Amino acid sequence: MSSSSSSSNTATTTGVADAKNGSSNGNIISNYEPIDFDAMGLEWKHEENESKKPRAIRMASECRRRLTQATANIIDKIKQRKQQEQERNEGEGEDASHNNNNNNNGTDGTLGLILSGGVDTCAILEAATSLGVVFDVAITVVIGDTSPDDLYSKYAAFKHGLSTRHVVVKMTPEDLVETHLPRTIETLKVWTGMTIRNSLVISAAFQEAQKQGLTDVLVGDGADELFGGYTFTWGDASDPVGWKAKRDKMCRAWTFATDDLAASYGLIAHAPYEDQEEMVDWALNEALREDCIADDRCLIQLLLGEPYNTHTTGKVLLREAFRTGSSWRRKDPIEKGSGATVIGHDEYWEEQVSDREFKTETRILQIEEGVAIKTKENLVNFRIYRKIFGGILHPTRKRLAIGEGCIDCRFELDYPGAMFCHMCGAYPAQRPKEEEQS
Repeated sequence: MSSSSSSSNTATTTGVADAKNGSSNGNIISNYEPIDFDAMGLEWKHEENESKKPRAIRMASECRRRLTQATANIIDKIKQRKQQEQERNEGEGEDASHNNNNNNNGTDGTLGLILSGGVDTCAILEAATSLGVVFDVAITVVIGDTSPDDLYSKYAAFKHGLSTRHVVVKMTPEDLVETHLPRTIETLKVWTGMTIRNSLVISAAFQEAQKQGLTDVLVGDGADELFGGYTFTWGDASDPVGWKAKRDKMCRAWTFATDDLAASYGLIAHAPYEDQEEMVDWALNEALREDCIADDRCLIQLLLGEPYNTHTTGKVLLREAFRTGSSWRRKDPIEKGSGATVIGHDEYWEEQVSDREFKTETRILQIEEGVAIKTKENLVNFRIYRKIFGGILHPTRKRLAIGEGCIDCRFELDYPGAMFCHMCGAYPAQRPKEEEQS
């Protein structure tokens, strides 16, 4: 297990990481008042929650080693690309100077971290710090006034001396939708509510990264899938074999919107958890349900500084691998952690779509187009999608005849037997056997 992250060991906001790693970066880009977390008397539950079983200790240690190596691999890859770009530019007689913030990573001052303040990104930050990596900017997106990510991310920045280079993008739900909804739908070419809702937050982070002059950002994609982070991946304690089979199948077919969103802002996103050799192959071969899921034994916190309660939780080996301020916070999906959940509620869209309008329009779409729209959010997304693409069309995905394809939109699914439709969000997306045979 790693060393404790108790408040007595916490870094100050004056840039301890900079001094530790020899960086002379004195730029202050943070957009919020510093918080003295040492004065808050924060309580951690590492000792109470961490398993003392030899296997658990061994798996957590191996997870730490592998995530650290995966992070190092990414930094090396970025360095090599930057060096090649510099040599190519010099060979062409171009000015090879960049937005250099005196960063000593060899990434020319353009390295960022999308810091949600969750288990996954805080573990990456801890791993990077152990390597001497200093992020030029850490970015968090907060929607409204109820975001759990807000304080957790600020504490993570505080602990690692990043407070002066931590930017919190604070937006209202209305600003988020107005600024990012059409572009996000155009980039991802889908109208599913959950995917778009989460991707709006990512888009806001990437827009800020572009504004800050970054070229490469590290993200936390993949940990929830590998280690059972989502509640629907906890499975049944009495069926560990079935749990592993479902986890493995999901990870072999996973897709993430992050790369496309990053590219649309001129960025390259890097996910340490997606390192095939260090993380994916190892997790699928070695990490069992007992390593990942703790059934009703761990003390979990919903908000920083609030009381802990006993809950079932996932990603246990990752939580135990890195002692951070977020190790034992509840798993919140992007929309919930950021505060964007309200966008998924019909009430939010009342002014744009009346109940009567929703009922009439969705009925026509179902009858005439074979498209099932179940929420007002989905209807707004669908309207934008159809306007952007000139109809119910997709650049590469086929739309099939009535009675074929996804049960809610008729587009072909990712693969035979796929239960989720990435176009419209239908789950289960498979048609009943009797419907297919009729």
